Amino acid sequence: MEGKFAGVIINRLALNIDRMFHYSIPDGLLGKIDIGSHVTVPFGNGNKTVDGFVLSLSNHSDFDGTLKEILSVSESGPLFDREMLSVCQFLKQKYFCSYISAVKTVLPPGSGRKNKVSDKLIRGSVLNVPYDEAFDALEKLRDKAPKQCRILELLIQNDFVADSDILFLTGVGYQAIRALKDKGLARQETVEVFRLPIDYESIPRSASPALTEEQQYAVDRICASVTENQNNTFLLHGVTGSGKTEVFLNCIEKALEIGKTAIVLVPEISLTPQMVTRFAARFGKKIAVLHSALSMGERADEYKRIKSGEARVVVGARSAIFAPLKNIGVIVIDEEHETSYKAENAPTYHAREVADFRAKQHGAAFVLASATPSVESFYQAKQGNYQLISLTRRPTAQNLPTVAVSDMREEMKNGNRSCIGLSLQREIRKNKEQGEQTILFLNRRGFSTFVSCRSCGFVIKCKNCDVSLTYHKAKNSLTCHYCGYTIKKPEVCPNCASSFIKEFGAGTQKVEEELHSLFPDLSVIRMDVDTTSVKSSHRAILEKFDKEKIDILLGTQMVAKGLDFPNVTLVGVLAADQSLFVDDFRAGERTFDLITQVCGRAGRGERQGRALIQTYMPENSVICQAQEQDYLSFYENEIELRRQLNYPPFCDIISVLLTSPVLNGLLSYAKKLARSIHIVMQKDYDGAFELLGPSETSVTKINGRFRQRIWIKCKMNRKAEDIFARLRSYHINEKNPHINMVIENNPFGAI
Repeated sequence: MEGKFAGVIINRLALNIDRMFHYSIPDGLLGKIDIGSHVTVPFGNGNKTVDGFVLSLSNHSDFDGTLKEILSVSESGPLFDREMLSVCQFLKQKYFCSYISAVKTVLPPGSGRKNKVSDKLIRGSVLNVPYDEAFDALEKLRDKAPKQCRILELLIQNDFVADSDILFLTGVGYQAIRALKDKGLARQETVEVFRLPIDYESIPRSASPALTEEQQYAVDRICASVTENQNNTFLLHGVTGSGKTEVFLNCIEKALEIGKTAIVLVPEISLTPQMVTRFAARFGKKIAVLHSALSMGERADEYKRIKSGEARVVVGARSAIFAPLKNIGVIVIDEEHETSYKAENAPTYHAREVADFRAKQHGAAFVLASATPSVESFYQAKQGNYQLISLTRRPTAQNLPTVAVSDMREEMKNGNRSCIGLSLQREIRKNKEQGEQTILFLNRRGFSTFVSCRSCGFVIKCKNCDVSLTYHKAKNSLTCHYCGYTIKKPEVCPNCASSFIKEFGAGTQKVEEELHSLFPDLSVIRMDVDTTSVKSSHRAILEKFDKEKIDILLGTQMVAKGLDFPNVTLVGVLAADQSLFVDDFRAGERTFDLITQVCGRAGRGERQGRALIQTYMPENSVICQAQEQDYLSFYENEIELRRQLNYPPFCDIISVLLTSPVLNGLLSYAKKLARSIHIVMQKDYDGAFELLGPSETSVTKINGRFRQRIWIKCKMNRKAEDIFARLRSYHINEKNPHINMVIENNPFGAI
């Protein structure tokens, strides 16, 4: 620790203060402040006291006047070090975010959040009235007390919400929470936190099984990179069930032997229980787990174990890439094609890109693994930038599942209106008779997609967003999956007062009800966002399905990858083509990935697996290639289409999203900004580019804010980064307080 002067970033999200402010360090704090220290400083003309984080130290200052002094520093020590500071700088430069957004992304769990009553208790809120009364209260609060209304919506949707999470998700203060409790609508509860997320003692240790020739080749290639401290990137392309996880385990074992550490990322929380069990069986307490389903206390404790060196292998979801490990030998991203590795909020980082940056920092081997690699990754492998390793067979003699396609148009002609075709019904019954289990996949939660009046055609929409509300039968409610707006389902049409108001479309809740009707003797368990909101529910559902031999596991994309149940011999894909025609150039890729991955859940034991894809478009090339599980054919078709249309990986796509509560002002500003971008790109960018828009987004309004987007297709380089950094500064200087701007590099979504 050194330096008499500190560069401090203020803990505020305002863009006009997104820079370092310099302070002097008083004699009493010399030697106590380092990079990453959490400090209190005077700020502004009135010397208001604010907190911030130290990003630089120096013995010299170029400031001519007298610098203000730092007032105090947290006794807990620095919250991040110089290595993580470089990660923050990477995030800021690549994703055009503010310093404070980058810093908060890498901070230890729970930093600055006050949700603990004690080390093992968390204070939170629960609904204190029946749902009918809660819905009545919602309507009374919407205009008079919108903050309380938002809290009440959260409590209707969840059994328990920590007060800190209420503050974080809604942006309200404690006063609004207290007001709801004073009205008797909510009550305070304190829940116990189980600080150790893994019961190590209950997991028997296991040794590595004999590897196949292909697996051993993969292990040897990757381990050579680990032992020689070479930063190579490997794409492990293995068919479903080919034993990719066993390759990871062996490579990590080697890294630990030579004193290195490892990070393993998985895309879904639902995958974590099974993955963690396998890793704990091999490495015991050397592993730590990081994902959002853990309590804040659990995450904080795992973070301490990682930082102290007790835990040397980190397994977790996207944010686990920021784990403070030293001497990393290997970083693994499982199911690397998954869109959940892309953050939705600033900084909109992709875990693959951050992992690549950290692997380069440490000279670590970087392993991307998937049965259906992203088109961009496979292209890099084909170009020789990644080292391609293929696993073409499953370790056992078992073949890949046989896959059939069921034409739902024929089902309709034959009078079957059920979302479960007769062919699939026969296969489910056959599985039951043989004592085998079934997984059914539908990528749509809720009971119905929307509620509409059959008399006048009126569709009930969210008042804040330009989307229809989704019906959830359990609470007889309609909910917006964008902003959380929730109402009780009306008995009559709000537009014409007709009683012919009905739910349309099938979600997982509705399919579950239909399964009970068709197969009253079969047990069914559902896994989607609605059934997994409670802590540890993912693990509980999967354990129940396995141990109690539940006949059918029905779920959304949570069940599409990573699950390994030997007794599952049948997979049914419902509405396989519903994702084919969304306004996103990756629609075909996502559909192929989902179908291929979920079909791969079948036949992972000794018995042959089979899958049935239900579709209204059996002739579609993506459906046909998924049926054949032919990734190479899919890739060749898709890469040629991308080449012709100049989509990634042949260009980068930059999104400039503008939002405002006032539409007219937004439209004029968006047009002005688009003209400015075009002029600057023509002048300062040294390559070809294409500018599209401004135009409406696929959802034109979210949470009361209208949305316009400008797209720029170009190859991202330092000149382009400089142009978009200047664009951000231009927007700040324009001082349009009602218009927000977000610049995103290669977003997932429509174009």
